[in-house]
Amino acid sequence: MLWLVIGGIGCGKSAFADELAIAVGREGIRLSCPSFPYGEAAEHPEGRSETGFFRTMSEADGTLPEKIDAINMESNFYRAERRVVVVDSLSGWLRASFARTEAQGTIDEAFRFEAAKWQQTIQAILAFEGRIVVVTEEPAIGLAPAALELEYAGRLAEANRVLLRASHAVYRVTAGMAVEMKGYRIQERNETK
Repeated sequence: MLWLVIGGIGCGKSAFADELAIAVGREGIRLSCPSFPYGEAAEHPEGRSETGFFRTMSEADGTLPEKIDAINMESNFYRAERRVVVVDSLSGWLRASFARTEAQGTIDEAFRFEAAKWQQTIQAILAFEGRIVVVTEEPAIGLAPAALELEYAGRLAEANRVLLRASHAVYRVTAGMAVEMKGYRIQERNETK
């Protein structure tokens, strides 16, 4: 089951994703990226909380698709219903991927490698058989965007559309308040009419 949490930078997406994970599961695995712009990963306590929710942490680094696949394959069938994986955030992971690409120097080869890794990440999320909460941003670009910025916005927008269609519920967070955009109470419009 996939939940998508979307919104702007610094709007409270991570806090809402944590609350959602506690509401839908009994234990969680948090895969965290550094916050914008390339800062430290947010501090989230590991271990059992006062509500009984147990959380483990891992970095959402270049091996993110492999980590998601490993969690998916190694999950005990009976524990899978209790476990929630939080990917915070997909946009942060893509931003870090672009930073790695720039650091490698040969942009064309690095772009191809990172594009393949990006597709692996999206496929790993879509193939996940348990409960997964994905935090992402809405791509925004400036008035005179560079080629790299346009590529980032295009990849993120496409991934957001794919994940939105596949998700069980979508929440948009603005100033700490989450609004359900797709879920239990909102029906998707019929695309064939």
